[in-house]
Amino acid sequence: MSSQLEVRSETFESLAGDWERLLAESTGASVFATPAWQHTWWQVFGGDACLKLLSVRERGALKGLAALMTRGNEVCFLGGSDLVDYHDFVHSGIDDRAFYRSVFDYLAAWPAWESLRLTSLPDWSPAIEAVPEAAEAVGWRVERCLEDVAPGMALPGTWDEYLAGLSKKDRHELRRKLRRLERAGRSEHVCFSAPDEIAGNLDDFLRLHRMSGPEKAEFMTPEREGFFRRVLVELAREGRSRLHFLEIDGVRVATSVCFVYGACKFVYNSGYDPEYRSLSVGVLNHALCIRASIEEGIRFFDFLRGDESYKYHLGAHDRSLYNLIVTR
Repeated sequence: MSSQLEVRSETFESLAGDWERLLAESTGASVFATPAWQHTWWQVFGGDACLKLLSVRERGALKGLAALMTRGNEVCFLGGSDLVDYHDFVHSGIDDRAFYRSVFDYLAAWPAWESLRLTSLPDWSPAIEAVPEAAEAVGWRVERCLEDVAPGMALPGTWDEYLAGLSKKDRHELRRKLRRLERAGRSEHVCFSAPDEIAGNLDDFLRLHRMSGPEKAEFMTPEREGFFRRVLVELAREGRSRLHFLEIDGVRVATSVCFVYGACKFVYNSGYDPEYRSLSVGVLNHALCIRASIEEGIRFFDFLRGDESYKYHLGAHDRSLYNLIVTR
């Protein structure tokens, strides 16, 4: 390890301010790496885990962060993959090899763990190549496997340009669905972003989410509902939450929760009323969310994990998520 680099065990309080500054200087960071997201998840789901927030500092200045936790004999990222779509290390102004070697030298001194499970690493993360190199340098084994895909797409400057970028068949189908929606009644796509607005309208999101199907109803446990309510409001205070609804004649028929980070919008979860399935209200809510994003100046629209077909019909392309399992 470079004599100029120091790894410290931190708390959320000791990293206040520095964490956000590091994210702003980093490339490829997502909303899931923010202290508001991570701290809220920890408060709700931390349970019997042991928090391991590791900073890498150079002459006292924060250069990197590994948000980890331990459960039993396993070390993993902070946050479960059921609620966190992207995990990653964060660093800036420091060589990749120096950062990961510093972290792994520090981990080597911990006696009570057998495996390091790094889930949901996006394919653009330097960790995918740097972690095996750092781990093998201290004699550990690394297994890499594909976990999932996360479709997304770059957005053009106008809605017409977006439509022109779709395949001929998908463009025709989307226009046909939009015309059918217009004939069904007075439709409106509304968006809430203020903390009090989001808190006051979340019941409708949760209702539509659970109505969508048994899998979503099973997913939205009381504990996860509590997390949704807390994290959406916390991120709304930072201007990062969006709650969308598609309404027909004043009735809310589809919804989505999104997060904005930098010039990217993440579609986190959604739902719709099955009685309006024939109008494709779920897909149209996403399409109208794309249009609103273009108007908002968003440059990348991220559907997050899952290979549902509607994402590709709306123009998205796959990006891969990987698991790295390190064993001593």
